[in-house]
Amino acid sequence: MKTTRRSHTKSRNGCIQCKLRRIKCDEKYPQCSHSASSSQTLESPITSSSQSTSSIPSKLLGEPLALPITPSGLHVGDLELLHHYSTITYRTLPAVCGPDLHDLWQSQVVQLGLRHEFLLRGILAVSALHLAYLHPHRRESLALRADAHHSTALEIFRDVLNHVDQSNCVAIFAFSCFIVVLAFATPRRTESNDFEKDIFDWFHMIRGCNSVLQTQWETVSSSFLAPLVRKGMAHEAAGPHQTSDFDRVTGLLQLCASARLAQDRENTNAYALAIHELLNTYTQVSIRMRRKEDFIPTIFVWPISIPQRYLDMLRDRQPEAMIILAYYSALLQHIDNQWYMCGWARFLVAEIDAALSEEWHEWLLWPKEVTGFSVA
Repeated sequence: MKTTRRSHTKSRNGCIQCKLRRIKCDEKYPQCSHSASSSQTLESPITSSSQSTSSIPSKLLGEPLALPITPSGLHVGDLELLHHYSTITYRTLPAVCGPDLHDLWQSQVVQLGLRHEFLLRGILAVSALHLAYLHPHRRESLALRADAHHSTALEIFRDVLNHVDQSNCVAIFAFSCFIVVLAFATPRRTESNDFEKDIFDWFHMIRGCNSVLQTQWETVSSSFLAPLVRKGMAHEAAGPHQTSDFDRVTGLLQLCASARLAQDRENTNAYALAIHELLNTYTQVSIRMRRKEDFIPTIFVWPISIPQRYLDMLRDRQPEAMIILAYYSALLQHIDNQWYMCGWARFLVAEIDAALSEEWHEWLLWPKEVTGFSVA
């Protein structure tokens, strides 16, 4: 008599131990039959009710990601990146602002990333770039992994920016803190056009994230990122003294009085506002440096505060706009010791120097001196 095979239902929800042994799991909880004999507990997929996410409101997290798995059930490469981030890289971020925010970036942001793929991939990309910096012999392969995660993160992120709400605004703000590292730590391109595209992409995204903060202020400021928001918004009144850097930047106002701009009030006002915001950034950085406080996040406020008209003129390579950027580059020299910023200030000044005709080179003497740039 011919028998019929009993049908079975395929499942991907078995425990990791059975997957590693490549045997069928009966998915009994908390222990499957195969694991019971060895006293192993079933490792179930992460859910939104997991105790590890209790510190973050569930409405801000969204649904857990359904990430693909290898036949062994493990992504060893990505596990390495996540481990490196959670043990080392998180301490080096520009928005860490001291030990009091370590748990925020080490644990809570990672938990949030498990619910928002663009944030998780941003974390993995930054970690890969940091590993590449620490291990030059692995630089090529790690740079490729970083680029893969970075590209996917940006593709998703740009779409998310068109649908901002309470469920994703906190993740967007967290991702904005990685944008700076990703923009500068990614291997520099040799073509000037690519260099400019990268810079303008960074400016555009970080300004877009700031718009999110403005429209979703209540949600973001009441989230676990509130301490970071408060520190970023802190503003100190300038003291009676001025630094030599302040005097140098003040001299940029002479650009606005040039004959070239005499009949162009709109451009003149845009330059004046960009210079004013740069003066304010120099002042705030000076105050924090004098108090031995973390000043790195303050440096990255300037791209957010400048008018769009100034960016338009910078994109058009107007000399005045490029000179102002060179003076901002001199400020970046203060963080040249950070792994993601190494050599960037000098590189920017060199690009600007090459783009400007000789009549403008006198304006670049101070930025060149500060960044250690010299023509061979």
